[in-house]
Amino acid sequence: MNQETKIANELQKMLIENLIPVSVQEDINVLSEKLANGDITLGELENKDQFVVEVIQKAKNRIG
Repeated sequence: MNQETKIANELQKMLIENLIPVSVQEDINVLSEKLANGDITLGELENKDQFVVEVIQKAKNRIG
């Protein structure tokens, strides 16, 4: 499993656990699907909204 897929899975878990602010939940849901499908890379997400970047960093930290 590649890094994008791992992050996508962790983001979905975080959504289910209600650990993502409501203001970015929809964006995170869309981005996690794109990551899982290979439509976007982690590098491309570095230019996204700061809140989105923070949530992705939390997901990275959670998977180690």
